[in-house]
Amino acid sequence: MYGGYSRIEIMRQKASIIAISAVIIVNAFLYLLYRDQTFVHIDAIAHVNKARGLFDNIEPGLRQLGTVWLPLPHILMAPLAAIDPLWRSGAAGSLLSVVCFIGTALFLFMTGVEWTGSYIVGWFAFLFLAFNPHLIYLFTTPENEPLMILCIAGLFYYLLRWVRRERWKDLALAALFTFAGTWTRYEGWAIAAASIVLMPVVTRKHRAASSIIFAGAAVTGPMLWMLFNLAYFEDPLMFAYGIGSAQDYASRARYVTAGSLGDSAVLYFMDAAYCLNPALTWIGVGGIIVSLIFLRRGYWRPTVVLVAGCLTIFLFYTVNLYFNIVPITMPGMLKNDPQSVMNVRYGAIMAATIPLFAALFVFFTLHQIERRRVFSLLLLAPLFLPDPIPSASHEPIGEQFTRNLFYTEAIHNQSFWMPPFIEVANKLQANMLEQPGLVLTNSRIVHVVVWATGIPMHRFVTEMNKDKWDSNLQGIKPDVRWVITEEGDQLWNAHGKFLTDHFIEIATAKTQATRPVHLYRNTTKEN
Repeated sequence: MYGGYSRIEIMRQKASIIAISAVIIVNAFLYLLYRDQTFVHIDAIAHVNKARGLFDNIEPGLRQLGTVWLPLPHILMAPLAAIDPLWRSGAAGSLLSVVCFIGTALFLFMTGVEWTGSYIVGWFAFLFLAFNPHLIYLFTTPENEPLMILCIAGLFYYLLRWVRRERWKDLALAALFTFAGTWTRYEGWAIAAASIVLMPVVTRKHRAASSIIFAGAAVTGPMLWMLFNLAYFEDPLMFAYGIGSAQDYASRARYVTAGSLGDSAVLYFMDAAYCLNPALTWIGVGGIIVSLIFLRRGYWRPTVVLVAGCLTIFLFYTVNLYFNIVPITMPGMLKNDPQSVMNVRYGAIMAATIPLFAALFVFFTLHQIERRRVFSLLLLAPLFLPDPIPSASHEPIGEQFTRNLFYTEAIHNQSFWMPPFIEVANKLQANMLEQPGLVLTNSRIVHVVVWATGIPMHRFVTEMNKDKWDSNLQGIKPDVRWVITEEGDQLWNAHGKFLTDHFIEIATAKTQATRPVHLYRNTTKEN
């Protein structure tokens, strides 16, 4: 028996969830892939290239994972990235997100049933995810948020099973999803820490043993990542402040909500409302209130797990916004830059919890209507609550799937800083047939060049190739035929004057958002 239902019945329900979610996401993926809309964001491009770079590299190996992004998404993408068409189209990463959508849908359904014993809650939780055009689009892209949402949903499901039955298998699977989350995105570290604190609180038997085992699994991911940074980059905390880290970006500018806790909380609520839908977000808040007020004393543990998990995600981003660690901007938010858009997808992480609370609220209201019809008015409450999203960030219903802010942000990035790199990349591609050889540049530039041209990644030397990079910073070697550099980067600072005086400049380009980007050809003959 499962939540009061027979095993056969629950298997039928699970099969239905898998089939429906698969039809939705596979069709969405194929449609958007055909329109070239899945592989457009620079972060998505970099994720797939990192996976490919593990083996398609002048120095293949784990060092190509880098220091900033956590490694699990790239490791999982790597087998598919070995297939050229899947790499060049980004489908290697998108297919992982497609699987994550199906898995998340299933976990939301099962968590709803496990939590309340009602199919209705499970189905509503599933439907709130499955028919959200913003989330459907995100789950067709090679971003790492879909895997993070799956890890959180899986963790909460198995934690709920643990607190109800206390079977070691469920604890082991909860620990597995915790570990996976800590190797996917850094909010996974916050959720792992909160789960460690919760474990002795919600466990009835074997508190010490379960807490120690779970804590060991939860801290393994961060410890391994620090050891990786120490082994390959000589600093266990390189991921926290190295080039490309959140702290590195924060040091360059002060974001709009930095220093204001209230504004940071409001901004993330606004962002989550956009990603999930304003009405659904308000219903979710109502569900949180209902879960706390109408909690049965003997059944408080599962609700504590879900509420704590939801608040941990919200507080994680609020604190990061407050301390100027991450930026989130939406059109209409900044008066001096009304079209600014950045990292809107961060709010989608709340999709692991809010649909469950929204489903509980709907279930509670429908149940109460049987007693008093006046409770039906609760279902209309979201219509009268304020819409937290700036009007400039709204798109018509017909464009929420194909012209949402996730896609708009990607195109915006392409328009204001990627054109010089694409122009130089095209010049490189046109000349490499006659002048083959290695290309010296940094990894930020490589991702755009490879995406624009499809040149194999083993043709490039970057800072991820430590020995070759260091030796070329001291003096450019004859086997390097091409150099791409942006004025002000490490390569330009080391060799800018030398390149100008001794190399042939093939192309140069810039926009207002970039410094001049140069493509040089080495005329020195290789020994």
